[in-house]
Amino acid sequence: MRLASFLPLLALALATAGEFPPPRVVATPPADGGRGLVRVSATEIRHYDGDRKKPGYLVSKDNGETWAYVKAGKDYPPNFGGISKEAPALARNPRTGEFIRIQPIKGHVFLSKGGLDGTWVAATKDGKASSGWATSRDDLVVPPGILRTPLFVDGGRRIVVPTHNAGAGTTMWLSDDGGLSWRKSRTVISAPAHQAGGVHKGVRWQNRGVEATVVELRDGTLWALLRTSQDVHYESFSKDKGETWTPGAPSRFVGTLTMPTLGRLADGRLLVLWTNQAPLPELVTASGKGGEDAFTNRDTLHAAVSSDEGRTWKGFREVGLDEHRARADYATWGGPQDRGNHQAEFVQLDADRILVSYGQHANHRRLAIVDLRWLTERRRETDFAKGAGDWLHHSFIPVPKGHCSYNRKPAATVVDHPSRPGAKLLDIAFLDDAELTNAASGADYRSGGAAWNFPAGKTGKLTLRFRLPAGSVGARVSLMDRLHAACDRTAPSFATFTLRLAPGAALGGVAPRADTDHELTLEWTGTEKGATCAVRLDGKPAGTLPLANAAVNGVSYLHVIADGDKPGPAIRLERAAAEVR
Repeated sequence: MRLASFLPLLALALATAGEFPPPRVVATPPADGGRGLVRVSATEIRHYDGDRKKPGYLVSKDNGETWAYVKAGKDYPPNFGGISKEAPALARNPRTGEFIRIQPIKGHVFLSKGGLDGTWVAATKDGKASSGWATSRDDLVVPPGILRTPLFVDGGRRIVVPTHNAGAGTTMWLSDDGGLSWRKSRTVISAPAHQAGGVHKGVRWQNRGVEATVVELRDGTLWALLRTSQDVHYESFSKDKGETWTPGAPSRFVGTLTMPTLGRLADGRLLVLWTNQAPLPELVTASGKGGEDAFTNRDTLHAAVSSDEGRTWKGFREVGLDEHRARADYATWGGPQDRGNHQAEFVQLDADRILVSYGQHANHRRLAIVDLRWLTERRRETDFAKGAGDWLHHSFIPVPKGHCSYNRKPAATVVDHPSRPGAKLLDIAFLDDAELTNAASGADYRSGGAAWNFPAGKTGKLTLRFRLPAGSVGARVSLMDRLHAACDRTAPSFATFTLRLAPGAALGGVAPRADTDHELTLEWTGTEKGATCAVRLDGKPAGTLPLANAAVNGVSYLHVIADGDKPGPAIRLERAAAEVR
């Protein structure tokens, strides 16, 4: 059965399932996310590895539910380039049904004959197909730079492969004969270098527009989204199928030194997978010569969908939240490798679900089934009866370990309610812990805090039930369009709306009291120019918050952090609920 005819059957079955389930992990990919995931048939999906000696793949023959690892057959090409933790990228030619395979670094271009389990030929430098690839040969094509997955455009007549060298910008590699002969685009897409300033005392590792992802829009325009050292991904457009591109410019998607992925769903909507998370501000010791922000912004993977070719988006939800994000040995656990949840690839399972491969490092990467109806829900609520598993609530020990990483400590802890047996609270304080500081770099991550994701909305209401302990140093409560680290003191300055809570501090004529259960309501109308947010405390009007920073995508995060600069209790959270319209 072809996938197109298979989708409506599963959609009908799922339509009666009721509540839409959150993302569900089904396996661990054999290689880092971003390459190697490929659909074979209506029921079979594979994720290849990058093993240099005897390649293999993880396979599901029940459309993503169960998985087994097998070694590839003798006719499958070896991985001449790349590293074992990175799989080659595979894509199916829509005109022939055959596959193209490209190694991310210093490999060859292979083309299937008879499918993935058939025979393979390698592209030669003179544009021919050769079956003699048992060993690497000088006459075989070696793609330049570091490559993303091939994209077939213009009805399959052209292949576009984004590639970059040493962080100097992205060039598109183009083929008009199915992958035999290649040429470079006439444009190099770039982004500016990061500069110190504002909250940044130093300079980030410089990526000038790399790891691009491309999608073809309905009018034939190609849209590229690129990794940069800025606070957002940059974008570029091509009107001539990839030959020339507009200058790189800031996109609407937050992302720093992480890989985005664009794609189109079977119903025509666009999907974007990326990490909507800001790194901690650069320290005075940051030189821009290496390192990746100690992986302080790779704890999540987000998704959003667009029904109007990218003009507006829904979702901005965490489809992956690293369960190991608060490990005390985060920096060194499993060896000195890249880690975290960024980098992703997907295949569609049926009309309403996708399978996403994401993450770097065997301990962090995952294969998860994501329901697109869950992604576009409008409500979410949480409490701490079963812990704080859906919150980000860790701090950092600011001494680099392993590969560009920090070890971690809790920035908040779950405690019992002092007067209601069985009720749980998330206790946030300014921590008395010198290990969270570093005099040489100026790092100070003692401010306890927590952050929670909900569906994005330009209009909506958030309700927070809380207590302020006696002696509270106060807390900042912010609605944001991105995730900031729980301990990031600069987060409120990037918020869309923010306020301070402290015992006795008036909010529009009413004030919270110490050791008392309160309910705060924030109801916002708009997140761009002219927007405001009405505040209520225990149902009573408590003023209006002005717009602090515009959010073109709406807000999708609650961020709470201890105020001040001296150790002491701050706030205890009991429950949060959000509804967007």
